[in-house]
This record gives sequence, structure tokens and C-alpha cells, in this order.
Amino acid sequence: MTTETKNFTAVSIFRGLFALLAVLSFGAGACSSDNGGSPASGGSKAAGGAAHAGTSNTSSGGTSSGAGSAGAPSVTAGQPGLGGGGSGSGGAGGVSAVGGSGPATGGASAGTGGKASSGGAGGGGTAAGGAGTGGAGVAGGGGTIPLKNPPVLSAGCGKATTVTSGKKTITSTNQQRTYIIDIPANYDMNKPYRLFYTSHWIGSTSEAVRDQNYYFLKPLATAANEPAIFVAPQSDGQTWQQKDHALFDDILKYVKENLCIDTTRVFATGFSFGGMITYSLSTNHQKDIRAAVGIAPANYNIYLPTKTRQPIAWMQTTGMSDTTCPWVQGSSTTQGSKFIAIEKGTDNGCMVPSTIPTWQSGAHVCYDVPGCKPEFPTKVCTFNGGHTNIANDPGSNANWIPTESWKFFTQF
Repeated sequence: MTTETKNFTAVSIFRGLFALLAVLSFGAGACSSDNGGSPASGGSKAAGGAAHAGTSNTSSGGTSSGAGSAGAPSVTAGQPGLGGGGSGSGGAGGVSAVGGSGPATGGASAGTGGKASSGGAGGGGTAAGGAGTGGAGVAGGGGTIPLKNPPVLSAGCGKATTVTSGKKTITSTNQQRTYIIDIPANYDMNKPYRLFYTSHWIGSTSEAVRDQNYYFLKPLATAANEPAIFVAPQSDGQTWQQKDHALFDDILKYVKENLCIDTTRVFATGFSFGGMITYSLSTNHQKDIRAAVGIAPANYNIYLPTKTRQPIAWMQTTGMSDTTCPWVQGSSTTQGSKFIAIEKGTDNGCMVPSTIPTWQSGAHVCYDVPGCKPEFPTKVCTFNGGHTNIANDPGSNANWIPTESWKFFTQF
């Protein structure tokens, strides 16, 4: 269903009043206002504050139960299987099942059940399993998906779809919510596409993200001949809230059931408050999100769940003159994008230095934190600039942020 904007003037007045109230409610210097200007530079300026706490009603499917037959598996102690068949149990004691002479016969795919199979205890390594007839194998609990793994097909693969590009509605936490979805023009129901979940900045809209070509990732996907599916959700009010975790779950479940995506290549990104909800999701959705890029994120004034501290591939960008979502918030020892980088690097098993290299002069600096688990790289990009998702190096007219983001996402 396409939703039309009916009264631009009324909405603008409402947003202005909301923004004024937010400024009066929250302290100066909090990462709560986005300065983006026109849609090409991040959207209109709006002031906000802490995210409203909603009631979470996360939707999840039942666990699939068809155990797969791996077909002449080899046994390597200490490694979880990538699933012999659909979403069957991983090898006992962390034993991997490496697909042998022919595909396994398994139960329903994890995309149908909503939960991956249970891996054996003590797993830490990786192994590739044969694809089951009920769906491709998935990493067991506690396991790791290796780089460049074969695609894992969602339940919507191989089925004709009625889903079209445009603005849609979905019921989440007993509310009617909206989002925009962009499906490749030559959509192939047998091709597992990457899925990008792209969240807007404060006081903005899903249309603004669409108009920026989903943080400029869509043209890069087209140029690489690797079309993807893009989703731009709409917040309820100025800011992202606790209930938006459930919105992510519900949209992802719908997409998995009705379109063909690679369930191991679901990515998330967003700018400013969009970067903040991306960070928030990354703290407890590591089994759903393969990699995330926070563009000018912050770790405060946003709903944060209980963190699982599981690893996730993570990249972030921060302008060193950003006073909205700064590298360090004042004299804080916990607030600021610096501390996101430390947290992610630690969770990803990296050797986080006491001083993370940041921009000092010239072009932007992207620092790959050393020692990370190969499947969970951590990249910290800083530059000479303020609060923006459009940054050009000296002497260049090219925005390097989407280029670095695309390279980061496509290494998996």
C-alpha cells in the first residue's frame, strides 16, 4: 500500500514544535540534533533528545527442527558446523559437519523458523556444510560464518512474489508502521540478494533515505552488477525508540518469507540517529545482522538493550569537528564514538590500542583495528569535518563514505 503525505505544512509545524520541546528537555551537547541541510547533505536540521522508551514486542518465529544429513561428513574437533541440512543441529561437542558427497536432506530453512540451528558445545571455528533440500545450512549457535560463505537462501527463494518497490505498511507492536522497499528491476526469485536496512536521521523520513539512494549504496551496487534489496524504515516520531527493534524483526521476517535474500548477508547502516539505531541493533542482533556501518553514531540518547557482547563486523565514521555526535562527548570516559570503537574492537577479539589513530591532516583516515577475528573486522574512519554523511577528501569531489561502506560490506 502506498502512503501519501497529505499535509506538509501541518507536519512541518508539528516537527518544529517537537524539536523546540526536545531542545528544552535535554542538555546541551547531547547527540540529539542532526545538521544535514538539504537531502543531498543529510536532511533538514532538527533538534531532539533522548529516544522515547517504547514497549518492545519482538516478533520471532519458532525454531526449525528438521535435522539434516550431512552426507559423508569429515570431523574436525572444536568447530561448529555450518549446518548439514536445513536448520538441523550442529555436531556434538563443536564437531563440524563438512558437506561430503552430495547435498544434505534437511528440514525447513532458518529463514522459515526464524532461528538458526543449535551448534555443538565448545565451537569456535568454522566449516561449510552442504545445502539441504529444506534450505541452505546455517551457522550453529556459538559458531562463526566464514568469509565468502555460500549464500543461505531465505524461505522466499524459489517462490513468485507479489512484493513491489514502494512504500509499505506493516503491523509491529500493535501499530501500523511504514517503510520503503527497493527491489531490483529484474528481480529473480532464485537469486539470493543482499539486504540493506538503512535508517534515517532525526526528524527525517524514509523518503529522504530513498532520495539519497540509500546512503548512496544503490548506485555502487548497480555499478558492480550486484543488485541488492534496500529497506528504509520510518520512525514513529522524531527519534528511533525501543519498539524499533521489534520493527526491524518484523520487517526482516516479512522480507525473508516473501523475497529471496541471503540470510547471512543482511546489513545495516544509518546516519546520526540512524547510525545510533544501527549501533543499538548491533548490540543484540548479531545473529541477524552480518555487518553494520554507523555513520556519525553515538552511544547515548538512544535506547540500548542488554548487550550480548557477541562479535559483529563493524565500521564507523566520525568527523573530528563533529559536536553533535562527537568522537568524545566532553570529558566523558564512556560517551562518544571513540567508545563505540573500543567496545566493538573488544567484542571482536581485536587488539585495541590505547590510542586509536584518528585524522590529523589531509585525507580521511580509516584504521583497521588489528588482531580481530577474520570474520569480524572493525574499521574506524575519521576525517576533517563535522556532522555529515557526505565527506570529500581534499582535491576530490567524491564522497568516500559510501565507497568505504560498500567495500566493507562486500568483503563478506
